[in-house]
Amino acid sequence: MNISDSLEYCLFYDKPVKYKGLEIYPVLMNDYLPFHLYVQSLLLDKNSTPNVKVISMTYLEFLYYLVNETPNLPYLYMLKELLKMVLHNNDDNDYYFGTDEKGKALLKIKGETYTSTDFDNIVDIIFKQNGIEHIDDSIQKEVRDAMDKAMDYKMQQNAYKMCSLEEQMICVLISTSMKLEDIYNLTIRKFSKILERVDYKLHYQIYKSAEMSGMVSFKDGNPFKHWMADLTKSDKYEEVKVDAEEMHNKIDNINK
Repeated sequence: MNISDSLEYCLFYDKPVKYKGLEIYPVLMNDYLPFHLYVQSLLLDKNSTPNVKVISMTYLEFLYYLVNETPNLPYLYMLKELLKMVLHNNDDNDYYFGTDEKGKALLKIKGETYTSTDFDNIVDIIFKQNGIEHIDDSIQKEVRDAMDKAMDYKMQQNAYKMCSLEEQMICVLISTSMKLEDIYNLTIRKFSKILERVDYKLHYQIYKSAEMSGMVSFKDGNPFKHWMADLTKSDKYEEVKVDAEEMHNKIDNINK
């Protein structure tokens, strides 16, 4: 495989990723709303159930299981619409969901067969292209729910609530030289990165100006890294985990 076909290269330049005859395209902001609706079909918390049979299923098998158990839920339709979007192929006849002669779940696209493992690889590509996080099965659902609530509470305490998608686009519009049409044609992943960087740069400049004025000093130096520093977070629960650890330490000290 040459470098132009590597996942890193394709993510960097917003190119389609090739996988076993497929070309999987990153989604543009123009399709943000339908994409985030359809991608819910890939974000079902399969392993939170006490049903061992369900836990042992592949995700594709789980989707087929849901069709039989809850036929009123349109997850398979949502999956097909998602695939049509990322493959740039709107022909319904090119998609087939079924099983092989041994009852193993499979997916066919334009006559080519893709196994459950292939499906997981395709999902992983879609998530990486569009900034979607996999459910962390190493953390119990009850714990994840508690940390999500803690994150919401932390935002409320800071009197901070993320504005709507429309307002986020306007934030990028007034902070850059882009026009709205330019923003619509950004990939979702690039837009998210631009928005994060614009916000961080503004806060860094405010803190730096306050520090340079000599009227403000910070106990541990400037609390913000340089605005061009790596902003990657290895754990989205990082901040609330630190808060939880501090709280436990305080309780332990009181009990001594």
